Amino acid sequence: MFILKFLWHEGRGDYDGASVCWHCHLDVPQFQCINCFGAELYCKDCIITLHAQNPVHCIQEWTNSCFMAVSLKNLGLRIQLGYFAGDSCLLSEQAFNNEFTFINTSSIHNIGLDFCECETAQTHTKQLLHAAWFLATTADPHIAATFHILKQYHLLSFKLKASRYKFYRSIARLTDNTGLHHQKVTYSITY
Repeated sequence: MFILKFLWHEGRGDYDGASVCWHCHLDVPQFQCINCFGAELYCKDCIITLHAQNPVHCIQEWTNSCFMAVSLKNLGLRIQLGYFAGDSCLLSEQAFNNEFTFINTSSIHNIGLDFCECETAQTHTKQLLHAAWFLATTADPHIAATFHILKQYHLLSFKLKASRYKFYRSIARLTDNTGLHHQKVTYSITY
């Protein structure tokens, strides 16, 4: 029974013969989120819309034989800082080289990030900090981590004596445990 359910989750489950997204009834359901509750499959537009407020969830795409990881950035999701989730700025500016790496408790993501450049906009640093993201550098920020993962590391370093390297490698392994895809963020020892 348990093995059958594991295998059921590895495939399309109840959506094996589905040809229309149950959410919008318009397109083919081929995407699932491994972080959301449930095993529903959605079309591309629905998965993007549903993740405007959860932009760092891990998405998988059905390839007619198995699920493969795909980023929300590659699907077209852009995160706009300085506005409510789903809103956009007319004067937005993409993150440095349109490459922004984000580290949270479950994985490392390459995300599409836009900064607000309106007349009353705050600095990029303040926009990231307002979103509870701690940036690696203040000049052309392109790497950030959630405040939550910093608290998690703080606790683990004191209670379990976890090193920064081992903690980072564990997050990298959660992202891709095969070792086939090199992570853009590299660990560097700072003294």
